[in-house]
Amino acid sequence: MKSDGLQNPRPEGRGVVKMPTVITRLYFLRHATAQDRHLPIPDAERTLTDKGLGQARAVARFCQRQGLQPQRLLSSPLVRAVETATHFSQHLPDCPRPQVVDWLRLGTPVLHALAELREAVSANSGATADADSLWLVGHEPDLSDLISRLLGSTHPIVRVKKASLTCITVEPHGQQPGQLLWSVPCALMG
Repeated sequence: MKSDGLQNPRPEGRGVVKMPTVITRLYFLRHATAQDRHLPIPDAERTLTDKGLGQARAVARFCQRQGLQPQRLLSSPLVRAVETATHFSQHLPDCPRPQVVDWLRLGTPVLHALAELREAVSANSGATADADSLWLVGHEPDLSDLISRLLGSTHPIVRVKKASLTCITVEPHGQQPGQLLWSVPCALMG
């Protein structure tokens, strides 16, 4: 079964030179706990709570202990995602500052997000030896839908909890679906 992920069909037959397999690691961080959605403020302007700020610090500490370092950090433009990405990057030494991208906004159609992600992976590849480390900070259910598509399913097969970190691998030019490596909720990060 072909995946709807980053994979592009490759012509088969004589004369086709097989390129070396390039594996890209994608890390998905759902925004941390934010103000209640029932407050009389626009959804896009909800900020992180004290608990959410603590969660972002906990994710940064976890990443530091595990030797996880973003090469590039992309964030939804919604305030709670930008705050999560910013707070995370400020507490992880040598972490790049987040780059806000509109396609991680809540409600972006998954096929559009896949196309934009494909471009982001292409732009990231070859930048450095660690160019396989692209991090995305976003929302539910969009992250679960995007991860599920990358894993080869048109239906949600994962659920991303607030401030959790999920890692998958994809072969940007392969035909196989991605592979889930791990998903760690913030509560288990120590």
